[in-house]
Amino acid sequence: MRCGKCGAQNSEGKRFCGDCGAPLENRCSQCGADNPAGKRFCGDCGAALAGSGGSAPSRDRDPLPPTAEVRSPTEKSDAVTSVDGERRHLTVLFSDLAGSTEIAAHLDAEDWREIAAQYQSTAAAAVTRFGGHVAKYLGDGLMVYFGWPQAHEDDAERAVRAGLAVVDDVAALKGRRFAEHKVKLAVRVGIQTGPVVMGRGGGAEADVFGDVPNVASRVQSTAEPDSVVITAAVYRLVSGLFVVEDRGAHHLKGIEHPVQLYRAIQPTVVRGRAQRGAARSLTPFVGREDDLRLLLSRWERAREGLGQLVLVIGEAGIGKSRLVEEFRARIRNDTHVWVECAGEQLFQSTPFHAVTQLLGQRLGWRGDESPEERLNQLERSLELAKLKLSEAVPLIAELLNLPKPENYPPVTFTPEQRRKRLLANLVGWMLNVARTQPLILAMEDLHWIDPSTLELTQTLVEQAATAPLMLLCTGRPEFRVPWPMRAHHTQVSVNRLNERHTREMIAGVVAHSALAPDLVDEVVKRTDGVPLFAEELTRLILEGDSRSPVREIPTTLHDSLTARLDRLGPAKEVAQVAAVIGREFTYALLRAVVSIDETLLQSALQRLLDAELIYARGIPPEATYQFKHALIRDSAYEVLLKAQRKKLHGEIASVLERDFAQLAQTEPEVLAIHHSGAGDADRSSACWQAAGERAVIRGAFPEAKEYYHRALAELTRLEKSPELLRREILLWIGLGHVSTFLF
Repeated sequence: MRCGKCGAQNSEGKRFCGDCGAPLENRCSQCGADNPAGKRFCGDCGAALAGSGGSAPSRDRDPLPPTAEVRSPTEKSDAVTSVDGERRHLTVLFSDLAGSTEIAAHLDAEDWREIAAQYQSTAAAAVTRFGGHVAKYLGDGLMVYFGWPQAHEDDAERAVRAGLAVVDDVAALKGRRFAEHKVKLAVRVGIQTGPVVMGRGGGAEADVFGDVPNVASRVQSTAEPDSVVITAAVYRLVSGLFVVEDRGAHHLKGIEHPVQLYRAIQPTVVRGRAQRGAARSLTPFVGREDDLRLLLSRWERAREGLGQLVLVIGEAGIGKSRLVEEFRARIRNDTHVWVECAGEQLFQSTPFHAVTQLLGQRLGWRGDESPEERLNQLERSLELAKLKLSEAVPLIAELLNLPKPENYPPVTFTPEQRRKRLLANLVGWMLNVARTQPLILAMEDLHWIDPSTLELTQTLVEQAATAPLMLLCTGRPEFRVPWPMRAHHTQVSVNRLNERHTREMIAGVVAHSALAPDLVDEVVKRTDGVPLFAEELTRLILEGDSRSPVREIPTTLHDSLTARLDRLGPAKEVAQVAAVIGREFTYALLRAVVSIDETLLQSALQRLLDAELIYARGIPPEATYQFKHALIRDSAYEVLLKAQRKKLHGEIASVLERDFAQLAQTEPEVLAIHHSGAGDADRSSACWQAAGERAVIRGAFPEAKEYYHRALAELTRLEKSPELLRREILLWIGLGHVSTFLF
């Protein structure tokens, strides 16, 4: 076992170095965690320990070994995503000896071999101490990855600290050969960070595609001996954590534009260690008491028959849903009916998608009813609401994709009349339910609500003033209200938490675990009062290695989620497939796409549930899942290579057409999205056209216009031909027809 401090070789099982007396630790080559001497498996990730001090080369090995093998942190299942690479945010450290050619020229080859080996083992031990992965030994240099194979929330800071440690540790090297030949080694370190693609070469090695390693090497060449130079991209991530010296813009060989460089001198703050733990309880409700009181007062007015609209506006992760959740908990003892829906990015162009969620809840559908049973339930509910069944049943049955009722006369409305009567019946249904029992209609993520549902919402807003109905809606700041605000309308702007409330929330997430005050300070500082950021980052810290100092709180949720996804094992691949399907996905569709054992699939989904990355409704095989946040889904999706996404979109489209024909027929726009993602412009255009024609029949003219435009856009990707021209003309005719209803 090699000592991480002095580099001396020690026999297996020893707890302290025989040369310098420093404690010996097994460093895991998979996750970088330190383990006590004598342990056989890593206490963090469970990987087998070699007991060799990480990637450092042995004294008895060639000091210039071949490229180090880079392994994935988890066993990949080819049956899931056939992963042969992925997109990553990688920080690369390049270290090289200064003046090595002159030193080697004055030394015996054997002496130089021993000195070089000690340098490499010392440098490797320094970088692996901070979680770096020695990817390659290049002459007397090292190329080190931070962010592969295991991502951390603070890889940039780890790299800078590792670079400073390499400088200090190599400068402190001593030994008989050093003294005999009066050799003092000095190193130059360069660091760059940015997006790359990690791929597989002919063997097990990892290939990096992108300019990050090249820039790191060029930056290293500009450094003075015993110095660490970083780029502006790295500096932005570690600003305030290190004392730096501005070195100005440099023209680097092979790099088109000048690169701003900084010399990292020393850390500015010494921070404590994060304590291991897990916080799985509900996030404490803090800092929103005034907002909650406002919602409760509007609810009292609604119960008295004075209909209310409350619009909760705030940025992603600010706590809009948490406020709605707390409000619902506070009124659970009040007599009322609660129905809810949410806009989804994938379905923001699907007419009345959110409305079908609402109606399904109101009708109490479990998911296992026959179409006839559902039609009977619809008839009973509409009859209780005192609607004209001959008109309401056929219109709403069509909306819910139920079979055409045979005992009702055919609907002879024009598309525009059909749309107006459908809206009128839906509004009448809701208002009559509210008059029977106070109704709360919760609609989240209005910024993703389809235009038809938004039009229904507007109609309800205009007519609900004299009914015991409360419309509780949430949206992001970019959402613009399409209706004029009235006296019975209220807008609640949810702002970021102040420092005291953020600390209270963190304390609740931490629960019984101890968290160093300086670490809490960093969470408060870096999350800037965004509750979801604070929650996720605190959980990430608690899940981290207690033996490894947490150097920086990441500034974005995406970075923290990338690290969390890496720790999911095979469940990460299931999450990636689910992300291609969309923010919401059914067990049945996921099961049809992934070709792994059902037990393994359910285990992976349970892992995602335990990690609180997804929510579940129902029990497999009828279960439906939803990513906790759109950003969580995006993080899982963006890691995939474009080729992987394309392949998965194609597989999903095929599965939808083969096994979910009804869904493909009733929602051709979803099929179009997957065909487009698969690069099949021909079929995508046909599906968009079908979606447009279906939308016209249903009177959803804004959606129809969009569908026709998308169909035309897909045609531009195809080779010109007479058939293509004919299809294009038909689409323009359809678009012109739709446009007449929009003026």
